[in-house]
Amino acid sequence: MKRRDLLLGTAGAAGALAATAAWLRPAAAPVLPPAKHTYRSDFAGTEAPLSEDGAWSNAGLDWTTVSKANGMACGTQTGSGGYNDSYARLSGFGPNQAASAVIALNPGIDHSCSHEVELLLRCTDAPHRVMAYECNLSYDGTYCEIVAWNGKFGDFAYLARGKVRRVRTGDVLKAIVQGSLISVYLNDTEVTRAEDQRHPTGDPGIGFFRRACGANSDYGFSSYTAMSW
Repeated sequence: MKRRDLLLGTAGAAGALAATAAWLRPAAAPVLPPAKHTYRSDFAGTEAPLSEDGAWSNAGLDWTTVSKANGMACGTQTGSGGYNDSYARLSGFGPNQAASAVIALNPGIDHSCSHEVELLLRCTDAPHRVMAYECNLSYDGTYCEIVAWNGKFGDFAYLARGKVRRVRTGDVLKAIVQGSLISVYLNDTEVTRAEDQRHPTGDPGIGFFRRACGANSDYGFSSYTAMSW
């Protein structure tokens, strides 16, 4: 499942996720090589859409934008636009890259529908087209997934799925792609991983998704760091 309320469409997709889970063994986050390019934000100030002097962009048109306020970045969805995830991407990064973000969670979040935070890797975009690896985490820890965005709106593929305990404010979500290997960590412990070659280049970014309940500010990021080497 990419979303808590969406079942995988084919037995083949479900089998692929089961196979991934079978060979996955928890591991600590690796020590990364020296960075050639970095970006960090604590999301100070207020912006809609998120820009930070042009560092962030969103050219997709069919997907919603990210905003920031009160030291937090979050989405701008109404919850009724389908898979119009809010996203923003950086630029100038090499293909081997890592991103991490500190989670901000409203303890009174509405439990009646899906809420996700997302780290994007190797993201490229143009009007009506976005390609990326989405590394998402549900607010309640019931899933942490790697999903490939294939370009067209609503066209994505499930690559791997893990599960963690209930998420808390201050938890750190990290995602790394090196070569064809994508790995995701919560507080430096591996949650899931996948191998895929469809997106060889692109830039890191952030994303958010929710259904039509609660508020965008219920679940977001309070800081973010990206690097490539």
